[in-house]
Order: sequence, then structure tokens, then C-alpha cells
Amino acid sequence: MSVSRDQVLDFLRQHPERPLKVRQLARVLRIPDQSYRTFRRLVKQMEQEGDLVRLRNNRYSVPHKEAHLIGRLSIHPEGFGFVALESGGPDIYLPDPGRAFHGDRVMVRTRRAKGAGKSPEGQLVRILEHSLTTVIGTYHPEGAVGFVHPDDARLTRPVFIPKHQAKNAEDGHKVIARIEAFPEGQHHPEGRIVEVLGNEDDPRIDTLVLIKKHNLPLEFPAHVEAAVEQIPDKIPEAEIQKRLDLRTLTCFTIDPPDARDFDDAVSLEPLSDGTYRLGVHIADVSHYISEGSPLDREAFARGTSVYFPDRVIPMLPERLSNRLCSLQPDEDRLTVSVLARLTPEGQVLNAEIADTVICSQARLSYEEVHTVLEGQTPPDSRAPQFAETLVQMETLRGHLTRQRIQRGAIDFDIPEPRIILDDQGVPIDIQKSERLNSHRLIEEFMLLANQIVAEHLKALEIPTLYRVHARPDRGKLEGFVALAATFGHRLPKPDRIGPGDIQHFLQTLQGEKIGSILNQALLQAMKKATYTPKNIGHFGLALETYTHFTSPIRRYPDLIVHRILRQAQSGKLPPKDRLRDHLQTTGDQATAREIAAQEAEREAIKCKQVRFLEPRLGDLFNATIVNVRPIGLFVALDESLIEGLIHVSALQDDYYRFHDAQSALVGERTGRIFQPGDSIEVQLVRTDRKHLHIDFLLVDQKPNSPKSRSRRKRRPGRQPRPQGYRLPDKKRRKSKH
Repeated sequence: MSVSRDQVLDFLRQHPERPLKVRQLARVLRIPDQSYRTFRRLVKQMEQEGDLVRLRNNRYSVPHKEAHLIGRLSIHPEGFGFVALESGGPDIYLPDPGRAFHGDRVMVRTRRAKGAGKSPEGQLVRILEHSLTTVIGTYHPEGAVGFVHPDDARLTRPVFIPKHQAKNAEDGHKVIARIEAFPEGQHHPEGRIVEVLGNEDDPRIDTLVLIKKHNLPLEFPAHVEAAVEQIPDKIPEAEIQKRLDLRTLTCFTIDPPDARDFDDAVSLEPLSDGTYRLGVHIADVSHYISEGSPLDREAFARGTSVYFPDRVIPMLPERLSNRLCSLQPDEDRLTVSVLARLTPEGQVLNAEIADTVICSQARLSYEEVHTVLEGQTPPDSRAPQFAETLVQMETLRGHLTRQRIQRGAIDFDIPEPRIILDDQGVPIDIQKSERLNSHRLIEEFMLLANQIVAEHLKALEIPTLYRVHARPDRGKLEGFVALAATFGHRLPKPDRIGPGDIQHFLQTLQGEKIGSILNQALLQAMKKATYTPKNIGHFGLALETYTHFTSPIRRYPDLIVHRILRQAQSGKLPPKDRLRDHLQTTGDQATAREIAAQEAEREAIKCKQVRFLEPRLGDLFNATIVNVRPIGLFVALDESLIEGLIHVSALQDDYYRFHDAQSALVGERTGRIFQPGDSIEVQLVRTDRKHLHIDFLLVDQKPNSPKSRSRRKRRPGRQPRPQGYRLPDKKRRKSKH
């Protein structure tokens, strides 16, 4: 006789007051002795899957719908956790996760919340499923065994490594450990080392550790490399005959001096009627990568190229990204060109999208072009021979920028760090990247080309992958409006704010030091731009229709848009419903890969910043407060933009309370105020490369305005209100759309 899962559940639900041991349960369900072992395995499996809960004395019952809940555990570095419930509802606060790890699927018993608005509190009942399979961390031997201490601060316990499973790792080596078991009754999981990355003090492994952490592919599979080797070097003459031949057209690329792939070239031709023909020529990657091919599947999986301070993880194999598709000077290349006829004032009269072949005449850098636009001659550069065209381009760029701003597009002005490494990967300098007009020139031309392509496909009612940007959440806008008001800036009510209002506000910040901080705060209040076939417009650009078309070497969505253009031209588009479903999947994947790449890139920059400061412990720096939270003051060093924390406990001259409405810490006794934008002097006291933390102490505060530091007589218990003030600003290198 066999008993089904439903029979076990039905009996226990009918007798909730009667939890039973396995043997007792088998007896009441009349399980024969020869079937007992099978029945016991069934009960254990039901427990693992959360259908049953094991109580004291190994008695089993059905989980109570209100008291026992299942979800995923997120552990805070300080040891407590929250469980996101599968059934929905508020997260459950778990003060003691016990033996559970971050990411585990767990069952919890709920208690009442301790106060209004607080999360319900819970107690761990059982770990249903361990999600942890591998750990990246630092190996330390301890006698005859060893432990891997995870880099992820949310993994609060080290992994036990038997000596014979250490793979010759030495003390201080960064390693990857695979979890083999979570032994009952033991505090530590047990595992083995599967890869030794190198010594933690070697700066050459910084990027490698991040690559492994984010599961980024280091190499292309052999079958993908084999596929790319089958592509001929020379463009067939028959293919050139199919295309608009622009090889005699004066065009060139403008990129960073250390760029390796060149997927866009530009041209500008004065026409006899006084108008211009602007050409934006984009590498035709879709010619080389057919849908569903090994190259296509690999590009889809990667989604984007990832840019680290010392290397690039490309979306496409090097033979394509750096050779066949890269628009190198004096080489014939297949392109898709947007040819737009514009008035001298930058009004688009008409536009054509064509399959073309070009031959770029020069590889120019942003700095060379900037020098020419400033009326000077850069040494050892071909840029001066294109001076007349570059000046005409810059004049046209100015008109396009003004149109965009008048339209209400948001132009963030946030400086970015530029990290300079030696040949060993050691950061020897970190500087602010300056946003030049040559950067703006390429940005404007690419924005225009993307817009033209998006409007073209929309007019033809062809499904495509749009780059969309939703309106910010009201709550985040309310917080930003309140912050701006603290510094004397008024904005419309959050439900009435449009991109034009935001851009006008940003323009008023020019020349103020607080401007850079408010730019950053506003950017954080914005939603993430995503890829989707549902066209909801682009809030930040104030456009109803926008896509990404100009970077198919490094972004998979751009490759998809190229492919759709080609299919539309040949009349071989798939059915629209099927195409939309495919585009939705592609958009979700591309967005996820973009977010993962950005997170890895940010961590890589922070890691190099920590290394840069490690030899400078005790040094003094001029800094600016960029954010204030209850935990303390977040500051950025003026010269390098490196950010760190002054913990509130380090402000020892007074007891400081956080004022949310003013985004300020205020001393109870002295009335001393710390706000974003304050200039201070700090001392570096701690760097933590493992957790990417940088800590400072306050040395001296430099008041920016007597008004902001005025001392008024106050009634007992009354807190002073922080006053606003204005300071000079700096420029950002590039904008992101």
C-alpha cells in the first residue's frame, strides 16, 4: 500500500492539534512495515519542499498559513536578515538567520511587528534550499585545515576547506570555493577550492576577481571562435555593388585615444542650396552575424561589452570587434548610414537610412578635435586637415544642443573619475574627466541618428526594440524637491514636474558647487532606462520615440535594430506578434546584462580607488560633503572624486541628530550643521579592499557662508534650521542615455 502526498496533508490538516512523529503518522495511515522506508523518504521530501514543518521532538504538522511562511533570505552584513515572501506582502525581519545563508529559501515563523510601520519579525523554522554553490574569497590556513573568508559581506561565515581540498592555495590567496555540503549541526559549510586566482595584494587580479564574481565570460567558446574564423577578410565585390558607395566621402572617427573598437564615423557635406548632409555611419555588424548563429547566441548571452580600468570584456570576438567591423582608417568597411539633410540651424529636412560602404580617412581623438575647435594645432595629428569640417560640425552641434534643451531634455552635469594605471595594474593617478565639446559633438550626432531610426521604424509600424525611460516615482521626486528646497531652489510639485522643468532647474545650478551634488541626487531619483518593444517614450530625452542603433559592436540591442532594418528592407520580417514576443525576451536580457555590467564597472573603479589610497593612510585631503545620512557624512575628495564615509560616531565634538527634511546632521549642543556641499578637510584613516570601504575623519570644517553657520539664540530643545548657500561647480565628461 502506498500513501500519496495529498493523503498525508489531508490527515494533518484535519488534525492540526495532533502533530505526529514519522512512525506515529505511518501507524495512523496504516503504512505496512515493508513500505515504511519509502514513506519516511516522502515525509522528509515534503519537509524539504515546505509542505510539512518539523516541530519539537521531531513531530510533523502542516505549516500554519499565518504563522509559517516561505521566502528568500537576504542577509545584512551586520548579521540580521529579511525574508521576501513568495506569497507577497511585507518582508519578514529575521534578527537571527541561524545557519541560513544569503539567498537561501527558508521557512519562518512570524511574530508581531514591534511597532507601527515596522516589518513583521520572524524566527527561522527551516532551511528549505541552499542557494549558495560557489564563494569567492580569501584563503587562510588554520593548522591542518583552512577557511575561505567570503568577499561578499552578506556571507557572514567562512567556508571550511579540508587540507586535501585546498588545491595548493597559500595564505592570502584569492580563490573560488565550491560548496560541497552544509553538515547538520556545524556552523560552517564545507567545500573545496576549484580555482586559485592569485595573491590578494597583486593589483593584476583585481579585475579577474570581479569577472569571476559577476560570472562574466573570459573566453569565447571554441565553436564561436571557429565560426568567426570562417568569415573572409575581404569584402566581396558583389556585396559592395548592392550598397551605396561612400568610399570617397570625407569621414572620420572621433573616440578616446585608447579606444580599441570604432563603430561610428561621421561626415558633413555642405550642399549647393546652403543645407548640410550629416552622415552617421555605423558598423554593419548584422551583415556578419545571422540570427540564431553561434555568434548571435553568444552575443545575446553577453548582451554588452564590459569596460574595466585595465581591460574590456567584449561582446564580440576580437576578430570582429577590432578588425572586420571596426571602422579603422584607410580600410573599406560595411556600414549602415543615417544621412540627414539639415538646415544651418540644425532643423532636419529629411533623412535616409542606407546600407553603405565607407573608408574612414582618419582616427581622431576627442582631445585632438577639442584642440582644433579651440583654434590651435595639436602635434602629430591629422585633425587640422579637417578643421573646416570640424568647425562646421561644432556649429551644427551647438544648434542641435539648443534644440534638445529647448525641447526639455535633461542634460546631467556630473564629473567622473579617470583612472591611470601602470603596467602592473597599480593606479598611479585618478583625475576628473573633463567633458569637452568634442564629446558633445559625437553625443548629439548619435542621439539624432538614434531618433531618426526609431521614428522611421515607428512610422512603418514595424516592431522594434525601443530604449525607454519611464517617469520617476512620485516619492523619489518628492524627496529630491525637498532636498533642492533646502538650498533655496524651488521646483513645481512632483506630479507636475516635466523633463523641461528639471532641465531648467539644472541650468540654474551652473556655477554652483552644490550643482554637482544635486545633479547626482536627481540622477539617483530617476528610473533606469530599459529596452522593450513597448514604446512609452524617453523621459530624460523628452522624446516620444527613441532607440539604440549606433553601437552594435558593444550593445546587442543595437545589433537587433540593424537586423530589423535589414529584414524590413528585404521584406523578410517575421510575423509581428512573434517578433514582439522575441523582442520582449531580448529586451529583458539586454537590460539585465547592462545592469550587471554597470555594477561590475562601478566595483572595478572603487577597487582601484581603494588601492590608490592604501599608501596614503593618515594623509589630509580637501573634500566636499555629497550626502548626509543618519550613519554619517559621505564625502568626495575634490581632486580625485573618490568617495568615502565619516561615520557619525567620529564626530566627537557633539551629539549629532539627522534632520531628514534638511538632509543635515545637526549638533545638539553646538548647533553645528553638516550639509551636502560643505567644504571640509579630512584625514584618511581606513581602507578596506575586500568590502570596498573608505573611512575618513573630519579635520577641519571650512564654512562656505556666514549665513549657513550663523549662531542664533535658541529656546531649549529647538533645533537650528540649516541655511542654503551656493558654490562653484565643475563639469562632467559625458552623459548617459
